[in-house]
Amino acid sequence: MSVERTGSDAMHQMCEQTVEALVTAAGQRDKTAEGHSQRVCRYSVAIGSVIGLSDVELSNLKHAASLHDIGKVAISRKILNKIGKLTEAEFSIMKLHSTIAIGILEKVEGLRDSVPLVRHHHERYDGKGYPDGLAAHAIPLGSRIISVAEAFDILTSDVPWRDAMDQESALAEIEVCAGTQFDPVVVAAFKTALANGMVER
Repeated sequence: MSVERTGSDAMHQMCEQTVEALVTAAGQRDKTAEGHSQRVCRYSVAIGSVIGLSDVELSNLKHAASLHDIGKVAISRKILNKIGKLTEAEFSIMKLHSTIAIGILEKVEGLRDSVPLVRHHHERYDGKGYPDGLAAHAIPLGSRIISVAEAFDILTSDVPWRDAMDQESALAEIEVCAGTQFDPVVVAAFKTALANGMVER
């Protein structure tokens, strides 16, 4: 094995350990965060595999999906745990989590390619999302994938104001939003992943 390959393997291992440590840290602040991040990661990788992403693209997607909510460590628990609709001021603070994450992740060399995917995971296909109001293919593909994966996990998880949906109902809800909130190609890929048994809770 060459020295270059050994160094690359060590860098990869360090990157994986950093991701795991950050996800665990987020879980210390919000007990639901760790499980949510792990599921969003699995769903995202399943979608990326159906779409045919390369190994490098899948690795970047995996890291971004695992850490998409890491910026929430800087948001107050009062806002994170609020039951019911956030006020306009509270929502403005909550929206900062996708940009706060950048300041954390860009300090880790192995995660820099994942930074844009995290920054833009709340953009909408119709351009009405945040932080930059990007639309359609201006949104990184990885971000469009995470958006669908995260919505599915939220819909299929119990929350204080409603019970979890079954997978079929959650998919139907997401399909209704294809072309507005979500990329139709990503939604179709997710439907294929579900049909092929690639998605596990």
